[in-house]
Amino acid sequence: MSKVFSRRSLLILAAVAVIAPPALYYTGSLHSWADTALYTPAPENIPMTPAGRLLIDASTGTAAVAPLTMNFVRTPDADGPGGKGRYLIAVNSGYGLEFTPKSKSQQSLSVIDLNTRPDPQVIQNVYFPAPQSSNFGLVFDPTLQTDSKYRLFVSGGFENKIWIMSFDPKAAQPLSPQNKPDQKADAPFIDVSAFAENAPMPSYNSGMAAVYPTGIAISPDGNTIYVANNLGDTLGIVSDLRDTRKVTRVDLQRPNSTQFLYPYDAKVLTKGKTVSKVYVSLWGDGSVAVVDPTKQNRHTHIAVERHPTLMLLNNDQTRLFVVNSDADSVSVIDTSTDKVVEKINIRLSETAKNGVSPEGLALSEKEDTLFVANAHANAVAMVKLEPHPSTTRRSRLLGFIPTGSYASAVACVGDRLFIANGKGTGMENSSVKVSDSGLYPNMPNKDFPGEPNNRRGMYSVAIVSGNISLVDTPGEKELYAFTQQAMRNNGLLGREKNDIFAGGRSPFKHVIYIIRENRSYDQVFGDLQASGAHHVFADFSHSAALSALLAV
Repeated sequence: MSKVFSRRSLLILAAVAVIAPPALYYTGSLHSWADTALYTPAPENIPMTPAGRLLIDASTGTAAVAPLTMNFVRTPDADGPGGKGRYLIAVNSGYGLEFTPKSKSQQSLSVIDLNTRPDPQVIQNVYFPAPQSSNFGLVFDPTLQTDSKYRLFVSGGFENKIWIMSFDPKAAQPLSPQNKPDQKADAPFIDVSAFAENAPMPSYNSGMAAVYPTGIAISPDGNTIYVANNLGDTLGIVSDLRDTRKVTRVDLQRPNSTQFLYPYDAKVLTKGKTVSKVYVSLWGDGSVAVVDPTKQNRHTHIAVERHPTLMLLNNDQTRLFVVNSDADSVSVIDTSTDKVVEKINIRLSETAKNGVSPEGLALSEKEDTLFVANAHANAVAMVKLEPHPSTTRRSRLLGFIPTGSYASAVACVGDRLFIANGKGTGMENSSVKVSDSGLYPNMPNKDFPGEPNNRRGMYSVAIVSGNISLVDTPGEKELYAFTQQAMRNNGLLGREKNDIFAGGRSPFKHVIYIIRENRSYDQVFGDLQASGAHHVFADFSHSAALSALLAV
C-alpha cells in the first residue's frame, strides 16, 4: 500500500515566516544507518506500507473496521491454537464509528475467531453508542460459571461503569448481550462513581464524577477487581463481587505531593488464590505504583520514564514490562525486588529525538521476543530479550515491522502477529468501508448527504477509523527488508537531497503555524481562487475564509 500526500491534507491555515540572518540549515540525503544522527522521524504524513494482510469481518466479507484498538485480550477457554483461548478480543476505544448521520459515535469490542481458515476473522462486534464506552480495560474472571460461561469485565470510561458481560465459548456469537450498530449495550454494570474523592460538578466532565475507569485486573478467585481510575488518581477495589460489592479507594499520591497522576493500567501479582501486589501505571508521574493488599493497601512507587502506559507480566510473573509512551522505551521490572533491571530503547535510531510513541506490548509464545507497537512511527519493534540483563548483557533490538497508521496495539498468537492500525489505512468517502488510499475523504454522499449549513458528509473525526493487520512473524531476512522499509517510510533511509535554499542555508528564523482543528486547507480556503485549493471541498464561504486569514 502507499499513501498519497499533498498540502491539502494539512490543517494549516497560515504560515508566517520571519526573515533573519542565516541560522538554520537544511541537511542533505541519508543513505546509511551510520548517518541516522542527522535525522529524526517525520511525525505525521509518513508513507504507509503495512506488512501482512488486513483482518476480514465475516459478516461483510471486507476488511474489519476497528476504531482505535487499544487492547487485545485472549479468552480463557482452551479451544484455540496451542490449547489456549479460541478468541482474541479487540477493545476499540477511539472516537467511535458512525453508521448514519443520526448515529452517535460508538466504541466497540471485536471478537476474532482464531480457528477460522485460512485466516482468523472478526465474527462478532458489540457496540457502545456514546455516552456508553469501552475504554481499554477488559479482564476475564478465570472461573468457569455453573452455566459453562465466563464473566468478563469491561471499563466503561466516561459513564464510570464496569460492564459485566458473558462469554460462551461454544456459541456462534460468544459475547452477550449482543447488539447491532446504534443499539445501546444492555449489559449489567457496576457503578464506580463512589471511587471519586469529590462530588461531581456540572462544569467539569459533563457533570460526571471524576473517576473514568481504564485498566482492570482481577483476583485469581474472580471475586475482587482492581480498577485504575484515570481522573481520580486512585486505585479502586471492588471486593466480594458476588455479594456485597464492597468499594475501597486507594489514593496513589506520593507523600506531600499534589502531582496529577492519571492512572492507566493495572496488573496483579498473585500467590496461589490471593493477590500479593497490584501494579498501576501512572501517566502523569512517570512511575508505577505498587499497592500491597496484605498491608492495608500501603503503596510505594517505582520510577520508570515519561508517560508509562500499558503493562505486561510474563507467565511466571517474574518480569513486568512497562511501555513509556513519551520516552520511546520499555522498562523491565523485577517483581521480586520491584527494581527496574533494564531499559529497552525502541527508537528507530539511537540518536533520534523522542517521538515514536510506543503504546502496545506483546510477548512471543516462548517469551524470548518482545513486540512493541510504535504509534507515531507506523511500526512494530521486535526485541530479543535478555533473560538475565546486566551492564554487559542487554536485550537486543532486532528490527521493525511496518504498519498502517498509528500502530496502537499488538498481540502474538503462535507465529502470527495481530497489529492494530489505530487510524487505519484509509477509508472510502463518508463510509465505514476500509481502503488502502491513506486518505479519509468526508464529502457528502447518499449515506451522509450533509445539511444546508454544513457541506461535509461524515464527521471528519469519525471517518478516521482503524483496522487490524495479520502478519506472520518475520525471520531474519524478511525482518531486515521490513526494517529497511520502516526506516525509509520515516525518512531515515534514502531521503533525496533537496536543498531548497542556496547553499542549504535557510533565511527563516521562525515559522509559525496557525491551526484550525479538524479542518483541511481545502475546507477553509476552497472558495479563495488565489489559494490553489480545490473549491469542491470548501466548507466555508469566501468571506469566512478571508476572516480566517485576517485573524492571523
